[in-house]
Amino acid sequence: MRVLYIFQSPNASTILDRMIIPQLGRGDHGAEVAGMFFFGDTTFFFLPENPIGEQLARLADKLGFFIICCDFCCEQRGISGRLYPGIEEGCFPDVYRRAKDHGAEQVISL
Repeated sequence: MRVLYIFQSPNASTILDRMIIPQLGRGDHGAEVAGMFFFGDTTFFFLPENPIGEQLARLADKLGFFIICCDFCCEQRGISGRLYPGIEEGCFPDVYRRAKDHGAEQVISL
């Protein structure tokens, strides 16, 4: 199964740091990740030198999934154009297109 994650909760950093990132790194996550969409304060993960964003960017490159941060959320937070290299800024139509292109079968919101 290929999943698309949507991250927006305050607990997303814990879920990513303690569960999803280690599982993806070990290869025992149980599902293939098609992509990840971050909005609200979770966009801060992708400022340079944030360990969560750096690890996710490396995993995305290695495993072939996409990462998009909400462009409006980035703009609101004053971080537009300052995200970790390779992290896209976009909106729901971009996410839908990329999810389809990457064969997402399930959406999980955290």
